[in-house]
Amino acid sequence: MFKRDQAENISSPSAAAAATQTRAAAPKGGGTATIGPSITIRGEVGGDEDLIVQGRIEGSVNLAKHNVTIGTSGKVKADVHGKTVVVEGEVVGDVEATEQIVLRRSAVVEGNIRAPRVALEDGAVFRGGIEMEAAAKPGGARGPAPREPAHGVGRESEPAKEAAAPGPAAKTIA
Repeated sequence: MFKRDQAENISSPSAAAAATQTRAAAPKGGGTATIGPSITIRGEVGGDEDLIVQGRIEGSVNLAKHNVTIGTSGKVKADVHGKTVVVEGEVVGDVEATEQIVLRRSAVVEGNIRAPRVALEDGAVFRGGIEMEAAAKPGGARGPAPREPAHGVGRESEPAKEAAAPGPAAKTIA
């Protein structure tokens, strides 16, 4: 029959070139995708690579295992989930990250943010709540349980509210 050398010579150069192009064109997760300034997306954005948003997104962004950057010209009306989320543009919606959220000085964010680490640069505009809790440890355990606030700080306990409620109103001194 055929020897190995003869079999290799039978394949055409165009078939080899097509195979090379197919391998090169196949998407490889782990790259970076960019939504340009003239692009608007309405709906759910997900995938298996990092994302840079310079355009507009309305809906949701879910890249929990990847980095998401909202560039200076990016305008997002969506909840954003990522490993690390950096905001330089505008976000209206909740932002959640498994590692870190960074609001750069040019950021404008209206919504709650939740991550183990949060950084707000001087000049960033933020309206919402911040929740920071330790990252999950192996085995599903989290960091130490939250401590109760000291007296007079934070939320009052129910008995303290009841004790403070009855009685005469305080007078204001002019």
